[in-house]
Amino acid sequence: MAGKVAAVPGFDARVEPFWLSYAERRPAMGLLERWRERRRLDRIAGGIGRAGSAPKGWDRRPGSCACNLKVARMGLIKEFKNFVQGGVDPAALRDWPHYQVLRDRPCYLAPFDFDPPVRVEPGGGEEPIPVASAFRVREELAAIDARLKIGETFAIKRMVDFLDATERDIGVYERKFGTSEGFWAKFAYVLLRKVADASAEKVLPAILR
Repeated sequence: MAGKVAAVPGFDARVEPFWLSYAERRPAMGLLERWRERRRLDRIAGGIGRAGSAPKGWDRRPGSCACNLKVARMGLIKEFKNFVQGGVDPAALRDWPHYQVLRDRPCYLAPFDFDPPVRVEPGGGEEPIPVASAFRVREELAAIDARLKIGETFAIKRMVDFLDATERDIGVYERKFGTSEGFWAKFAYVLLRKVADASAEKVLPAILR
């Protein structure tokens, strides 16, 4: 899973073995940078592993990236949360604590069940990073969909495993769908549901950054 990487101007979620991005970037790092990043990721993995029923070796599974969704539009999760907040009783939000910690800054989905969500300390003066259970997130998103009927508008099962929607693509989407009420909020729901499903089904962590 990626550590400190160049910021992506928009939504970027990866479902992959925890150490994959580090292994890919390691050859370009200096000795001190490798040491610092490895310590940072060790702290994050340890914090996630203490969250609940973590299967043994969850952070050491080999393999390749199973899902990567990128959309060059800022604030998609915030748009989705505003949409939800405007469409449900405020009391219902308390029933979705894992959905609540999702954000447009780095956060993790862990591929096992636990409650409540947690925060991990990367160290080095970096802010704590929220961690949700992929299983709880998809349950809570399904509950949200049951109230707001997003799935009736968007074919969730058609979402691909790999998407790189550039600014040009965004323009095409907006010309085609931009006048539809809540389009980007609903699209964000589909992205999040895909990421949570992939994390839970592949038993791989996800990072949203």
